[in-house]
Amino acid sequence: GINAEYGDYFLRNSHYDTALSVVNSSGIEDIVDTDLFTSGRQIEQSLMEHNTAPCLQWCHENKSRLKKTKSTLEFNLHTQNFIELIRARDYMSAIAYARKHMVESEGMTKEKLQETMALLAFRPSTECSKYVNLFSEARWEALVSEFRSSNYDLHHLHSDSLLSTVLQSGLSAIKTHQCYSSTEKSGDCPVCNEPLNTLATTLPFSHCTQSRLICRISGEVMNEHNSPMMLPNGNVYGERALKEMMAADGIVTCPRTKDKFWLDQAQKVYVM
Repeated sequence: GINAEYGDYFLRNSHYDTALSVVNSSGIEDIVDTDLFTSGRQIEQSLMEHNTAPCLQWCHENKSRLKKTKSTLEFNLHTQNFIELIRARDYMSAIAYARKHMVESEGMTKEKLQETMALLAFRPSTECSKYVNLFSEARWEALVSEFRSSNYDLHHLHSDSLLSTVLQSGLSAIKTHQCYSSTEKSGDCPVCNEPLNTLATTLPFSHCTQSRLICRISGEVMNEHNSPMMLPNGNVYGERALKEMMAADGIVTCPRTKDKFWLDQAQKVYVM
């Protein structure tokens, strides 16, 4: 149900308390894998507190599976510990740590190891662009993202939530070129209106094998029972809507241009 999709979405976006409230109140504990996300939450929290031990333990427990996915998480965690020792100017401990942990860690390459060891020649205040990034505090956030991605891969979870996938599918199914035309947008179309219009920007347009003409005034389908009628200014509306909006004197006002015409000036449109 939709509550399971909400729960999954909240868990993936770190709104754990809200997610657990939705899951528990809906009785869908067996559908949403809260244990997977809550255990991952603890590791993510430890990384944000600059503690790599829980994540390294997780890597050790899943070593063979991480190797199959060619994960670089373990090497990056050891690299971060190495960087923190350099930041503390404990160079001898940094060298000893690299010898013990980094040389044989999963995801290590010769190029990466050489680049990391070169940090011994720099200080955290360096302005060298290549090493400024390695000393950056933003690396901790990158480790959180890498752990989350690795955790999803291990459990065969897609990076996008089910709610996001369903929403994108629905938007793509009704998205047309008119949704991005300033003169053709419809107030009744979800994609024509914000914020869904922006969300659907990168999605493909719907593939329609059969087109339908919809009256801009009433939203009804224009067919043999509600003929499309073209006013002299070229705008087309349903016959029913024109008759309903016709004034007592037989004049209709075009909603788009505000031009006024006699109803008998409208011509029936035939679509082949």
